[in-house]
Amino acid sequence: MPTHQKLRTRIPVTLLVGFLGAGKTTLLRRLLSDPQGVRFGVLINDFGAVDIDSELVVESSSDTVSLSNGCVCCSLSTDLVDAMRRLLDSQPTPEHIIIEASGISRPLPLLEALEVEALEQRIILDGVFCLVDGAAFDQLDFESTELALEQATGADLVIVTKSDLATPEQLRATEDTLRYALPRMRMIRASGGDLPRDILFAKADHLSDSIRASTLNERHRVCSHADDDQRNEHRHDHEHDHGHTDRFESWHWQTTQRIDEDKLRLAIKRLPPGLLRVKGIFHTPGRPDGRLILQLVGKRSELTYELSDAPKRSAAVAIGVKGSFDPDVLEEVLSSCVIDERAL
Repeated sequence: MPTHQKLRTRIPVTLLVGFLGAGKTTLLRRLLSDPQGVRFGVLINDFGAVDIDSELVVESSSDTVSLSNGCVCCSLSTDLVDAMRRLLDSQPTPEHIIIEASGISRPLPLLEALEVEALEQRIILDGVFCLVDGAAFDQLDFESTELALEQATGADLVIVTKSDLATPEQLRATEDTLRYALPRMRMIRASGGDLPRDILFAKADHLSDSIRASTLNERHRVCSHADDDQRNEHRHDHEHDHGHTDRFESWHWQTTQRIDEDKLRLAIKRLPPGLLRVKGIFHTPGRPDGRLILQLVGKRSELTYELSDAPKRSAAVAIGVKGSFDPDVLEEVLSSCVIDERAL
């Protein structure tokens, strides 16, 4: 058996934070009511405060609730690390874990707790999302506002919720306050927990599926190279979904040529600031027994090595608000990392 097959796959973890009433539970309920084939594990501060539809619940104990859609909820009334280990040891094992923090929780202590040695080889942080109530943020008192801003500081991406209930003036004031305090923060609007899952979750193993069938409006470029003359072929495909995802678009790129790792690390810094999510798998000559995985969510990006079969193609998917990024810039940035095999 190849060595990489003996390694335990780390479970991605998504953390939802935000002040009381920001809409975390609404978003969580929407995800659990339609898991789309994903077996979620869910950690919540107080299950009694989460109004999950009764038909979802199969059985419950003092701190664990089994759901009919295959999800398992575990209360955070006990230590977070113990709850995580208990959830990871459950059968069947969750494919993705969502943590809903309480409305008065600060994300940084939670993140520090997840970095303990007992968990570091079993989980990987996929994203930290802070929900901010666009209809009520301007009504918070000073202390609550400071807490809400601290929660946003520890997040990768801010989701301004209840945009359908807020006035344009409220939304503008909320976003201006956030941008003033956190100029590097990226934020998007949502209503009723209605948000593309490709922004919330990024699973590299499903990247090729995302390229073949995206649910977003997309700009799609595929680069292939002939053996003899290295000719480029470009194809642009567009799919349209007339739901809420009209607000977003994605861009896809792939190549059969290998990627220069050093150039790629520099290229990541040149990616347009309007991107909300980027995920990629790259084949590099220095990693013949594995692949490089790129994950960008909001303001945070990381490039990690994964022991696995080297991919036949390098590929990336970028997602952002419609009109917030230039596809030609993305093309130039990633194509600059392609190795010219003729020069070797």
